Amino acid sequence: MCGGIRAGVIASLFSGLVESGAALACSFHYYVPEKTAADWLLGDTDIILARPAQDNAFAFAPVEVLRGTGPAEPLPHLVDSVMRRKMALYPKHAVLFGRNPEGDWQRISYVNEDYRSVIDRVLGNASDWGNGFGQERFSLFASLIDHPDAAIRYLALREVDKAPYEMLRQMDSALSSQELLAEMWTREGYPFQSIRVLLLGLTGEDSARTEVQDFFDRTRGWDYARNLGAFATALVELDGVDGLARLETTLLEDSTQQLDKLEQVVEALAIQNGVGTPGLRNAIRKTLATLVERRPEAAILVARHFSNRNDWSQGRTLNLVMQQRTVQNPSDQFAIASYVNRAQRQSNPAD
Repeated sequence: MCGGIRAGVIASLFSGLVESGAALACSFHYYVPEKTAADWLLGDTDIILARPAQDNAFAFAPVEVLRGTGPAEPLPHLVDSVMRRKMALYPKHAVLFGRNPEGDWQRISYVNEDYRSVIDRVLGNASDWGNGFGQERFSLFASLIDHPDAAIRYLALREVDKAPYEMLRQMDSALSSQELLAEMWTREGYPFQSIRVLLLGLTGEDSARTEVQDFFDRTRGWDYARNLGAFATALVELDGVDGLARLETTLLEDSTQQLDKLEQVVEALAIQNGVGTPGLRNAIRKTLATLVERRPEAAILVARHFSNRNDWSQGRTLNLVMQQRTVQNPSDQFAIASYVNRAQRQSNPAD
């Protein structure tokens, strides 16, 4: 077994390679492209509510400072005609603004009475929650994913999408597969497709199974399929070992499939390996062993996504790849060696 110094060097090299982008990066669940309103409210920036100014209906003026200080000069945002009419009809409504790191005021969301109630609940818990994502924050927004107000519903989906998969599996979702499917392929619903697919897999309903299986039948010949990872996670959630077998026959056994497409599937298997039964985990191990034996260049995908989750269960498979010297890329060799070394140390902590 490698000594501690060598292990540290390899681990450092691996970390640097990943951070520099030398490895193929992919995430379908933990990445949200922009801050949510809750992120703004739980951060440390200035936050205000604004309405059309009394002396200029085309300009916003602060009506309440929620945190920090308000603007010293007029907000650089025009009030359009639709917003003016809406604000005139609803004198209690406002718009939430936050000061971004560059010092400019950014419009965050429209705030009606229901949305204001959510804001108050988030701010009321700010000192306990901090800017992390814990069980209480998750529980609040999980309870809102079926809210009749679309803005609150979309905020809740954005928030729930941050949760680790094991937390999602504990969620008592109020949404049926029919409700999840209703906006699955719409323009408005597309930004939330990955979380809808993950929740779809957790319903266990036949309509969910049909949708997920049909997706793989449609996309098996595509060069790339967006949200494939979420669908792969849902497929294994719905069908277990049978779902894993479908992934093998439609994708993993096909040598023409591109690695960046398979990467999403490997990530899904890493997620399911962390929550699955012993039987499923054993099946995943065999599937990945077959994959890297057939395509050694896929070993880096296994090393990356299992190490991201501190899951060292694939050490024997990747050690065999290293022994056979079938991986040619030097950076991949370092990453795989780092994974194998860590897996061996986990198995023999006294060494």
